[in-house]
Amino acid sequence: MTPQQRFPAAFILFLTITVFVRLLNAGEVYLVIGSDTAIWDGMNVSRFHCTYNPDLYLNPDRNAYRVMEPEFRSGMVDSYGQPMKLTWWMMAGNIFRYATNTNIPVPNIMTLYLMKKYHGDNIRLNGDELTLHYHTFVWTDYDQNGIYFWNQAKSFLESLDDFNVTLAQFLIEEHVFPVSFRSGWHYMDNDWQHYLDERVLPFSMHNDYPAKRTEDPEPIDNIYDWSQAPSAFVPYHPSGANYQIPGDGPGWQVRSAHFWKARVNDYMDSVFIAAQNGGDQVVCFWGHLPENDFLDNLQVMNERAHQCEQKYPGVKFRYCTAIEAMQRWLKNTDAAAPNLQFTDEQDEDELYFHVESDKEIFQQQPFVAVKTIYEEYQVLDCQLVSENHWRTIRPVSRAMVAKAAVTACDSLGNQAMEFIDYLPDDCFIDNGDEGYQELAGNWGTSSAFSWGNDSRVAQLQPEDTALVSWNYRVPRSAAYNVFVQFPDISNRATRFRYRVRLNEQNQDTVAANDEWQPNRWYYLATVQVEQDDRLSVVLSASGQTQPYKLLPADVVRITPLVREKDIDIPSQMI
Repeated sequence: MTPQQRFPAAFILFLTITVFVRLLNAGEVYLVIGSDTAIWDGMNVSRFHCTYNPDLYLNPDRNAYRVMEPEFRSGMVDSYGQPMKLTWWMMAGNIFRYATNTNIPVPNIMTLYLMKKYHGDNIRLNGDELTLHYHTFVWTDYDQNGIYFWNQAKSFLESLDDFNVTLAQFLIEEHVFPVSFRSGWHYMDNDWQHYLDERVLPFSMHNDYPAKRTEDPEPIDNIYDWSQAPSAFVPYHPSGANYQIPGDGPGWQVRSAHFWKARVNDYMDSVFIAAQNGGDQVVCFWGHLPENDFLDNLQVMNERAHQCEQKYPGVKFRYCTAIEAMQRWLKNTDAAAPNLQFTDEQDEDELYFHVESDKEIFQQQPFVAVKTIYEEYQVLDCQLVSENHWRTIRPVSRAMVAKAAVTACDSLGNQAMEFIDYLPDDCFIDNGDEGYQELAGNWGTSSAFSWGNDSRVAQLQPEDTALVSWNYRVPRSAAYNVFVQFPDISNRATRFRYRVRLNEQNQDTVAANDEWQPNRWYYLATVQVEQDDRLSVVLSASGQTQPYKLLPADVVRITPLVREKDIDIPSQMI
């Protein structure tokens, strides 16, 4: 007779206690679902200057709009009834930096700009996270056959300068700086890990165990090595000597998997089993927003999670952004970001910056960046002056600086930013903006655009004149440059003029001709103005000599980034 048969009540009690203890000690699954988010339409690694189509973000029928709909999210909830949150790792740098796009303020960070402009409200409503995804592309000919490509760099240090420019642009232009990060191709080396640990961020989510790929003919991509990394979906500190293995580094590394890999390998089951055995899990499952099955995969991940919730009683899962998941896993009780004091110190034309924090920060020094009137971005190294007080090491020219910014976070990912604006932001007045006004003519909307997602077009009648204006209330006294561009439309009028007006008085008149090309910025004038002045650009064209031609109106740029020298050479002349 077995013990179970001899002592049935005791055995049942033992099983009950065992199950109860397991349920009591079960961990939680923190699901980080997200996208490595780029623009594929127009990307070509054999072309130095690419031109990207932003339709993915602009078209209501494409994935960006559909995934942001609260109704879509509400159909996917976690164990607590919380709808799915997404983390958007926005691709930027190098191959975007040299894009020919004139419909974006800063082409290098176009994905972030477009996501914020068209979907920022829903990102906030859904509780999503915006951060960085960076590929180490470099324009090289490694095999020396005379053919260049955007190859994956052989080491991070080849991309360091571009990485810093990209970080600076994220911060200064879009007020975004990564706290979580995913590297392109899952590539990592010790230099990059050290730089992330020392200067940038605490949370990385690109452990791709057990993947390893070390060779690829040009154009080179998808080189990585995670063969020595932990298999568990539990964060670890990377070693300073080997990023793959646990060690003494200050940052954290998290295992990740593409949606299809998670599905094929039953990773959802694995993490729920691990959680049931005790121990919280941080899981990063990701895809690419442009993928045709991106939305379907989100729903599949949700279905798998609920199936596992039923299959492994006692284990709950929670949808989190990357930062939130790590803070919950760390049992964070401190939600206060550092209080940063950011000031400048001027000695004639030399400008230094001071940063003071009320608490210890994660980085060895704050990240300080400036933008110049030449639209150059610089990262400034700092030296420690006293406890939690830093000063930039080298000066920058006060006459050259347009903006300065600093950011830092604590070890829990609580982030702070501060800015000093020496000049106002550029102003882009689009045809749909408040400052745009149609004064005469029969205007209609066109799907062609040089900015935004449409433009306005007037058909010129033989005896009529079409008029529109773009109007700007000056926020600060300074000199401002004025530019204009228009979209490519058929049957376009070739004779029209722009008048630059200040407080209703003409300052300059520029006549266009048939040599003017669409989708290109044209300089109109430089105007010295005072705060609260009214600066206007008036476009006019007559149908008398060009009857039934179409006059397009789209965007004006007004910028205080006025420099002593400015050369614009059309690419066709090079």
